[in-house]
Amino acid sequence: MAEEHQLKEVQKQGYDWDERYKVKDLPWDTGLVAPELSEYYAALAPQEKPAAVLEVGCGTGTNAVWMAQQGAKVNATEIAPTALEQAVARAASLQVKVDFHLLDICQKDPVEAGSQDFVFDRGVYHVIPQESRPLFAAKLHKALKPAGRWLCIAGSKDEARENPEVGPPQLSALELLSETEPFFELISLGRTYFVLPDGKKYLAWKALFQRRK
Repeated sequence: MAEEHQLKEVQKQGYDWDERYKVKDLPWDTGLVAPELSEYYAALAPQEKPAAVLEVGCGTGTNAVWMAQQGAKVNATEIAPTALEQAVARAASLQVKVDFHLLDICQKDPVEAGSQDFVFDRGVYHVIPQESRPLFAAKLHKALKPAGRWLCIAGSKDEARENPEVGPPQLSALELLSETEPFFELISLGRTYFVLPDGKKYLAWKALFQRRK
């Protein structure tokens, strides 16, 4: 299929994400709901809970399923077919409806323009090539309703590492914000951690954006 061919071409440009899911080389997949996401939801009043949600890079579906369980209509994208198969199986086993999409959001829109209240990405924006980040931000802007929000968890360059190649990609605050600024205003920027299944921690950004009109 043309869609699968496009995804293979994307994977040639960087990591072969599907292969990593096949061999279970998944240090980012803890099987637990992202604490930054659950904390964000907990701080919202009942009437503020997002009704329509897009997760970009859903992996095996932990966060997408959880948001659906909170009452949201969830669309979730993934470029690794193996991961998506596992996400679909997870949702089915829990009898939760999530609309999953095998696609690269920089190439194809997963939802109608202006249809989403909230976008979540954990560890996706920081793997997007610098030259593609404006397109990525523009796609999220297009998907969101006016004043819609985007919660982004990305590796932080404020953490000095002996080997920068080990651990999640790292962005400076400037790198995180410079390409998003034309499309989003920053609500808050704080520090958090990627916690791996073995307990190792890597410093990360927790950025909450709001769509510019």
